[in-house]
Amino acid sequence: MTQEVTWKHGLFICLIAFILRLPGIWTPILDIDEAQFAGFADAMLYGGIPYLSSLDTKPLGIYYFYEAIFWIFGKNDMGAVHLATTAWVTLTALFCYRIARKLYSPRAGFMAALFYVIFTTTYIPKFIATTIAVLMMLPLTMSIDLFLSWERTGRRRYLWLSGITWGIACLFKYQAGINLMVMAFYLLVFRPLYLDRTIATMKIKALAIFTAGGAIVGALFAAHLWYIGAWDAFVFWSLRGSLAYIEAAMSVTTFWTNLAVRGGAIIASSFLLWFFAMRKAADLIQELFRSSRHRMHKCEAYLILIWFAFSLIPVCTGGKFYGHYFLQLYPALAILASGSTIRFFAGRAQTKSVTRRQWAYGLFLAGLLVPAIGFFGVRLMDDKIYTWINEENPEDYIPIAQYVKSRSRDGDRIFVWGFATPIYYFSDRIPASRFLWCDWMTGRISGTRSARDEFFDTTPYITKGSWEIFFEDMEKNRPGFFIDTSPGDYHDYGKYPVTKYPALMTWLNANYTYEASVNGADIYRRVTP
Repeated sequence: MTQEVTWKHGLFICLIAFILRLPGIWTPILDIDEAQFAGFADAMLYGGIPYLSSLDTKPLGIYYFYEAIFWIFGKNDMGAVHLATTAWVTLTALFCYRIARKLYSPRAGFMAALFYVIFTTTYIPKFIATTIAVLMMLPLTMSIDLFLSWERTGRRRYLWLSGITWGIACLFKYQAGINLMVMAFYLLVFRPLYLDRTIATMKIKALAIFTAGGAIVGALFAAHLWYIGAWDAFVFWSLRGSLAYIEAAMSVTTFWTNLAVRGGAIIASSFLLWFFAMRKAADLIQELFRSSRHRMHKCEAYLILIWFAFSLIPVCTGGKFYGHYFLQLYPALAILASGSTIRFFAGRAQTKSVTRRQWAYGLFLAGLLVPAIGFFGVRLMDDKIYTWINEENPEDYIPIAQYVKSRSRDGDRIFVWGFATPIYYFSDRIPASRFLWCDWMTGRISGTRSARDEFFDTTPYITKGSWEIFFEDMEKNRPGFFIDTSPGDYHDYGKYPVTKYPALMTWLNANYTYEASVNGADIYRRVTP
């Protein structure tokens, strides 16, 4: 690899990102969460008020993204969403390049970008879905890049912009807030303690400017919610709801088992990335205990290590360790690994043994190509893979949705009992309730064994007032169809049959008649006007 990095290298990165995410073009729903985001975005697109017309615990960044794509390309155009996500990931890779170039070299920047676009695809089929974590990482990585620009130039506008982009990242996922701790630790603790270049009090002002930039975004967001009349609902459903969700998950999750199984799987699927990143991390830590440490490494390189270390906290919070949670680590991993990779190539170039050099290069290429090609192939036969790994296949909902769609009209409302949002998407019918799924009314805690354990009572986790709101929605909107997905145990709803809830059964019997069972779902048609 030559020292110079040209537009051809950038084109190569774009091409790799597009090819590896190509299955998203012909697979409309890669992950059940995408149907959930699309449903919320549809409600906003047609004049609904967030957290009142449709509910979720997330901030609005993901929904703004979906809404914008649907507004430009048409309702529920998930192909456009996935193409936009590919461009989003490529832009994130660009900022990985910029950071690694500043810290190491242009070649390292190229490797950081390459690592990012490849290894953000190397996991189970739904890993390339348009989820919150992958969108959050663009503004978060931009924030780090801008902060490094401030470090180099001292110009405060970069610090302001770094804080603003961090604030934007928080609009996608609250876990981005951890970067405030990253900056505080780096400025007020690490630099004065280990690098002795400035005293901590001189950096308090810098931290205040960064924080103010993020606060501006937060204030504008709060003002927007207050203006549209959604502030109280946001506080209840999103802020308090997120805290309640994390608290409940931590109380019932098997933390160490999930860490070993899911964390081990994610590391194995991107082993080359983790190997080189941890080598670089070890080198940086070792240099802290050498008298020449400030000469051996640029001090800003430690910011990336601190970023990685602190990002482990939100990844571990809740103890679920879903694959997409780990995406918060990947920009830092790619940047760290790029520095170690350049050292690896330099060392191999000096190796006298041609055979050893060829083996080293061969293993490196295998570490890149085998996961990339392997997981791309997995996505070409995802139906079998979903079954093998016991993951939910969004296409299982299509027969149910088609049945409802063929027997209803555009603009008709339906309600789905369970956590089966793809039925709304594939049927192109309007949800009759602000509850796109029913965890609020059942207390179900997704991603934990309690969701499947028939002896574990989740009643204490039911959201106060949710049933009253549900029946208000039903009375107002009178859905033409009620679809019960519990008989098919969709998304672990087998332990929550409608017969478990007397008030629901009374209402269902009074207003609906059983019509058919389609692919494990019981479908009821409304009989009262």
